[in-house]
This record gives sequence, structure tokens and C-alpha cells, in this order.
Amino acid sequence: MSNEFEKITIQSSKKKDDDRCIETPEEIKEIFSASKDGYKLSIYHENSLYKLDKSYYKNGYVKNKSLSFNMGSPIGILYHFDKSGKLIKEENTDEGYRFTPEKVVMYCEKNKIELPKGYHESGFYTRVRKDVLNGKKVWVIEYLIPNGDIQKVVLDGQSGAELEQKVVPFISR
Repeated sequence: MSNEFEKITIQSSKKKDDDRCIETPEEIKEIFSASKDGYKLSIYHENSLYKLDKSYYKNGYVKNKSLSFNMGSPIGILYHFDKSGKLIKEENTDEGYRFTPEKVVMYCEKNKIELPKGYHESGFYTRVRKDVLNGKKVWVIEYLIPNGDIQKVVLDGQSGAELEQKVVPFISR
């Protein structure tokens, strides 16, 4: 991923069963959606914990793009563009997080929390997101536990210390 301008080009991809899901020969799935404000494209690689998220204006020009956990928050640099395609801002989404995304992955591995790789059509999969709790930057990890509920773990964004751990009921939507 780079800070270079781009225009959406989904026409060149081969559509599969679902109009929103495009598969490519390289074991990549592209999930496309449209709204009144523009378009969104999420690109998943089969064996990766991360996805590439791109939003576009109605004219097809890129609005912003970032790398994110498959089920979660952006990590690294979030690039913002204006409607003419000019780069206007590079936002470091990891600022204030000394406990890095790589350390979150190591925490999950150590605690046998399975992180999703690639695209999943349905179901609940472990979510990793950034948040602010009592003025502190934190990581929130939510995953299914054997009884069917969700374990929620909150980690300090600086040290990685567990600040909270609680079970919340799983509610299917």
C-alpha cells in the first residue's frame, strides 16, 4: 500500500456468486459495496490477518485507504485524499500505541485466541479494534468462547497490560 492516487477499477475483476464478492486467481477476495457517498472496497488475502480497506468518492477517485485487522481497526498509516485525487493527510493510526499490532498478535497467539485469516462470509470471528477508555488508548479483543458467549479483553495501548476481561452475551443479529 502506498500514498499514491488511484481510481476504482472493479470492472476488470471476475465476479463470483455474490455481486459484492470478487475472487481473483491469486487467492484474494475483494468485497465491494456502494453507498450514497461513494464506494468501499476491502481486499483480503487468504492467509493474512490483515485486509486493505479503500473508500472512494462517487467519481471513483480514492478517498482514503489503510491496512486493517481483518475484523477490526486500521493499523499503520491511513491515507486521505481530496475529491481531485490529491493526498491531503497521512494519519498514523498507531500513534499513542506503544503496544503495537504485532504485539497484539503475539498476545493472541500466547493466549490461544484465534485471529481470522482471509475473508469469511458469515459468523462471528475475533475482532481487534482500537478504542479510548477513560482517556487511555486501548486495544479491545472480542472472541467467541466455548459456551457461545463472547470474551472481551481490554489491553493498555502503552504497556499491553490487561485492564479488563469480561464475558458478554452473544446476540445474533
